[in-house]
Order: sequence, then C-alpha cells, then structure tokens
Amino acid sequence: WEQTPVQSAITSPPHGSSLPATADQVKVKGYAYSGGGRDIARVEVSSDGGTTWQPATLTPPPKWDGTHQYSWRLWEAAVPIPADGGLQPVALCCRAVDDSYNTQPETVAALWNVRGLLNNSWHRIQLNRH
Repeated sequence: WEQTPVQSAITSPPHGSSLPATADQVKVKGYAYSGGGRDIARVEVSSDGGTTWQPATLTPPPKWDGTHQYSWRLWEAAVPIPADGGLQPVALCCRAVDDSYNTQPETVAALWNVRGLLNNSWHRIQLNRH
C-alpha cells in the first residue's frame, strides 16, 4: 500500500522576496504533511542552506482520533539571518519529521524521476537583501 512521504513547504515569505540588509531575523510560515495517518513530530527551518536549523512551532492538530492524523500541520518560526551575509541572498529551507521518524531527503537526486512524482526533498527558497 503506497503512502505519501513526509513533506513540508515554506508558504511565507514568497520566493524572491526582499529583506532589508539590516534584518536580523525573518518570520517563516509553512505546512507539513505525512501520509498513512502519521502526524508531524517536528519541522525545522534553516536560513543558511541547511547548515544550522531552528525548530518551528506547530499549530495544534485538528480533531484527532488518538491514533491517526489525516491533516496538514501548519507551522511558523522566527529564524535568525546570518549577520555576515552583507547583501548576499538568504537561502531558506525547511524539513519535517513525522511520528514514525520518516524524514525528508536533502536533495531530489535519489528521488528523481521523469515526472517528478513524490519529490519530497527539502523545500528551498531564496530571499534577497536590499
């Protein structure tokens, strides 16, 4: 029986958004999901392309039957921005872990297929500084 792999995505800020060069953190929001009735255990967000990670706060799950979770989990985090970046773009990414400790792979390399099906690698966006 096929089940959707654990996945997460950043929904705010949008890819390509601008940040002031003096900003020391950014508020990031998104969603996470895992198939097979598994709940999301945690989501982490990075502002340096995946070198360091900050935990995100998960919203409480909606109506739960005590054994299975069949809904998206929203999350948010205030993520520090590297101070030494100057006007370099900020590389945000997120990753999720479900309650069976399934994780998202770092890249699509091991998952690649011609149709792009079930690509659940870390979601990445870039923010520009001005």
